[in-house]
Amino acid sequence: MKYLILSFSVLWTVGCSDPIPLEATDSPTPEDLASHSEEFRTEVIEVTEGVHVAVGFALANAILVEGENSNIIIDTTGTVETAREVKEIFDTINSNPVEAIIYTHNHADHTYGATVFAEDSNPEIYAHSSTAEYLSRVIGILRPIISSRSNRMFGNALPKEQVENNGIGPFLEIGRDGRKPGLLYPTKTFTDKLKFEVGGIEVELFHAPGETNDQLFVWLPGKKALFPGDNFYKTFPNLYTIRGTPYRDLAGWVNSIDMMRYLEPEFLVPSHTRPLEGKEKINKLLTTYRDGIQFVHDQTVRLMNLGFGPDEIAEQLILPKHLGDSPYLKEFYGSPAWSAKNVFSGYLGWFDGNPSTLKPLPKKEEAENFIKLVGDWDDLFLIAEQSYIEGKFQWSLQLTDYLLRVRPADEKTELLRQSCLIALGNKESNPNSRYYYLSSAAQLDKDYQESDILLPDIEVIKKYPIESMMDSLKVNVIPEKSIDKNIQLLFTFTDSSKVFSVFLRKGVLEVQPFLISGSSVQVTSKEEDLKAILSGIKSLPISLVNGTLQIEGSRTDLLTFFTSLRN
Repeated sequence: MKYLILSFSVLWTVGCSDPIPLEATDSPTPEDLASHSEEFRTEVIEVTEGVHVAVGFALANAILVEGENSNIIIDTTGTVETAREVKEIFDTINSNPVEAIIYTHNHADHTYGATVFAEDSNPEIYAHSSTAEYLSRVIGILRPIISSRSNRMFGNALPKEQVENNGIGPFLEIGRDGRKPGLLYPTKTFTDKLKFEVGGIEVELFHAPGETNDQLFVWLPGKKALFPGDNFYKTFPNLYTIRGTPYRDLAGWVNSIDMMRYLEPEFLVPSHTRPLEGKEKINKLLTTYRDGIQFVHDQTVRLMNLGFGPDEIAEQLILPKHLGDSPYLKEFYGSPAWSAKNVFSGYLGWFDGNPSTLKPLPKKEEAENFIKLVGDWDDLFLIAEQSYIEGKFQWSLQLTDYLLRVRPADEKTELLRQSCLIALGNKESNPNSRYYYLSSAAQLDKDYQESDILLPDIEVIKKYPIESMMDSLKVNVIPEKSIDKNIQLLFTFTDSSKVFSVFLRKGVLEVQPFLISGSSVQVTSKEEDLKAILSGIKSLPISLVNGTLQIEGSRTDLLTFFTSLRN
């Protein structure tokens, strides 16, 4: 018994030893970001026999896999013009027809060059079963806000010379220089796994949620080559992206990487950054990458369970040095702090647990009360100005929030705010936050022109499902213009025989894909014509005059309906 007590005493002593403080890695600098541009040196790399990847032409890579009599393309870049540049090079390597295009996921930089690679060959488009839904969501329901925030995050609001690189690629070509989208919707989809053969090449697709819920990876067992899509690239991943995204499941992301690791690939070809060769090297990097993601997830949850809120967790969560020192986890894209907040929201939602944030004061009232504490509006402006002079740029920026809530569009405050944003942006090495600061500063210029980088052209609109277009109308209803309206319409499409009954009912729009009698106005048209009108590509009045839209019933109700959807 004495020895047992002694054993427990020893164990207790060991177990209660002082904790070892985590050592953080050195934060990258703007100079490090400039050096990171070498990762995107423009070239087509032969990874192994018959596998070629185009790096540096666009934000995302395009990949050619040669078959015996036909080829495979994995991801297509983000515009027709970029895809054309890459395809011409691929054709000099192997001019076989393209039999299959594989989308690793729905993001535009991987899908919007598809029409070019599909020319003259009518290939199957392989993707996960949910990819089409996500493509339609961005084009229809969320396009304005995603376009606006992407403009800032990728620096498309800035002159080209101010964009060093975008962390995962040289630049986002979408929306630049009048480049056009060339999207094709998937024709072959799967839920879990899919095996097929193209040109004598055995292909395996695995659903692998990570950066997106529809993410897949491609495995060529005959070549021991793995194509991870956006679940792995040479920078800390966007476990949350500041442009906005559905919840990214970190635990699922880790599981997806583990699926890849245990295939023991000898070649790894990401859809961003350069390819890798060597089984041991690849395994080590994939292990480090998944450990970095799991660390952020697990430690965020641990701190949540201790009662910390999202901001408190973000302030104290750091990657251990052995992970943070990896060049594959440097913060040139994502951030552990942003990711921690995403994990918190994913598990617990928006409420941080603090009762003072449950029903906070309106922002303007909060600002007025804050200003009273320091005296008056001019007193707070002087404090904000002095904070900027002292180099306290973040504090000064936050104070301009209060100032502008009380005096919107005050010129001297906007100038101060712009100066803070420029100072913060110039210090940043993470391109996402760097360009978001600098773009937000540029948008304060009086002559700034906002651009919609995701604005679809008529060719994209033609392919956009009419069901998705009708569904997107719901989130465009303006309550102030429709709260007293009660209108029923019927839309009939001559080219598809589809019908939609639409009810505008006191600020709410109900859409049903079948005939319900009682409509006060009946609209007949082709699908693409109504889609073009709803997208702003064609004019409603002109379409009514030239007969593109044929109307029976109340034109007043029709015009009321459309004006209820437009600001």
